[in-house]
Amino acid sequence: MTVDNDSEVARAGVPAPPEPRMTAAEVKTLAVAEIHRWWHKLSGTALGRERRYVKRGIREYRRSTGAGTAVHLLRRNVHRVEKGLTMRPARTQFATDYIGETVTAFRAALDSGALRPQLPEFTWMYSVLERYFEVTAPSTHKSIVNARKVFADTVGAIEPVAVEAGPHLAVPLVPTVKIDDLEALAEGRRSVRWFTPEPVSRDLVDRAVAIAAESPTACNRQPYRFEIFDDPISTAKVAAVPMGTDGYEHQIPGLIVIVGNLGAFFDRRDRHLIYIDSCLAAMGLIYGLEAQGVNSCCINWPDIPEREAQIRKLLDLAPYERVVMLIAYGYADPEALVPFSAKRPVEDVRRYRSL
Repeated sequence: MTVDNDSEVARAGVPAPPEPRMTAAEVKTLAVAEIHRWWHKLSGTALGRERRYVKRGIREYRRSTGAGTAVHLLRRNVHRVEKGLTMRPARTQFATDYIGETVTAFRAALDSGALRPQLPEFTWMYSVLERYFEVTAPSTHKSIVNARKVFADTVGAIEPVAVEAGPHLAVPLVPTVKIDDLEALAEGRRSVRWFTPEPVSRDLVDRAVAIAAESPTACNRQPYRFEIFDDPISTAKVAAVPMGTDGYEHQIPGLIVIVGNLGAFFDRRDRHLIYIDSCLAAMGLIYGLEAQGVNSCCINWPDIPEREAQIRKLLDLAPYERVVMLIAYGYADPEALVPFSAKRPVEDVRRYRSL
């Protein structure tokens, strides 16, 4: 007969001996083991992959900053300065915590060739910074005084910029497109999957891309690019990768892959901006195509490891770049059907609120 000693002791009214306490080293060992177990499990998930891409993006941001090619940093900071110039009331001292970084990056970008005086981007940056130092002329803050000298030394040998590209009054334009026209364009557009073999002129595509590039973007960074394929062999290769093209991928005349650049950001808090900014631009691109008689179809890009690896290899993407979505385009086959895809009414998608 076996005896449960703990039970016997308890029945006798004698307290059981305390459990032996773990040492600090044992607690640490167990904690590290648990972290490793959790991390091993997480690494194989979509969240784990996103974390790796974000880390690579931050690493690339730091590398480009050191190499003088961090145009995204420069675009963001100049945008911040420009916003400061539009504030009310006007201030004669602001941006003291980043104006030094801005002019240093401006000089480094010019030295590295990442920024060139012939580019409209340079005109904008030059105009904003020049205006900033005019407005802050009364300030004796050390960072502004030092930055003013760096800027003056940098642009001293450069031809003055003739075009004003900085802050300006928001003079309302006379609209040439009425709301009824825009509504008709939006309601009339449908996702077209069957196309004629007729190629689409690159001039038309580029005009749509120019419209897309005017879309709002966080701190003017535009952390995306459009990879465009319009030859039959390349288009067929890329179109075969996503799942949503089964059955019609063989006759797509043109395909756009929108690629987000996580190297545009210094912090993981901004990791969603490649999706937000890319999709804002995508809608401008789609309407730009539609307005020129070119039809399109958005192709979803779910996070599937095997397909992610396939398209990364095919497009030779950098470690910090991610595909956001794809867009097929071309001229609709007049004999083919398209889904009606009824949309939700306004009452279902909006809510006016007071707090």
